Amino acid sequence: LFAAYAGSRRVVEESEVDMLVNPIPGSHGLRPSILIGGVMAAAARTVVETPFELAKVRWQTGGSIYTGKGFQPSWAQLTELYTGAPQTFYRAALMLGSFFVMVDYTERLAPDLMAVPLLGGFIKGGVCATIGWGLAWPFEVAKSLVQSNQGVRGSTLTILGDIVRRSGPAGLWRGFLPGAMRSIV
Repeated sequence: LFAAYAGSRRVVEESEVDMLVNPIPGSHGLRPSILIGGVMAAAARTVVETPFELAKVRWQTGGSIYTGKGFQPSWAQLTELYTGAPQTFYRAALMLGSFFVMVDYTERLAPDLMAVPLLGGFIKGGVCATIGWGLAWPFEVAKSLVQSNQGVRGSTLTILGDIVRRSGPAGLWRGFLPGAMRSIV
């Protein structure tokens, strides 16, 4: 994901397209390349991570990714491995996009603080990442429900609405504390 972020950011910054290389008006210097880099990092993460997340969630919930038909590579098996890919992408785009934006702002607006050994890294790697996870967590919950093989279907917004109807708004952040601890620690 960091290679996708850095590579796409470099391409955008070298594009000589005014709209892409100049800071976004009213954003205190945020460049479009940061946002585009975040989306490309999310796409890379989605492609790599989705099959592993599917296996993790299925095994955590007592399911299986094994169909019992032996190893017969097919389009259907490949698409099954990418169950939950839209939710994984939305989660990654929001989490990584906000992370890279916060890191950019902290580095530009508080360079002395970011230069302090350990503290700067903790703020960027711990605080910014955890805030990013907090913003994206509802999509993590939706992804896990889709991947759990419990018959959850529909658009991501429909799934999020169903969560709110069943569990209230707090249901969108179910399991966030352990997730945040994983991120911050």
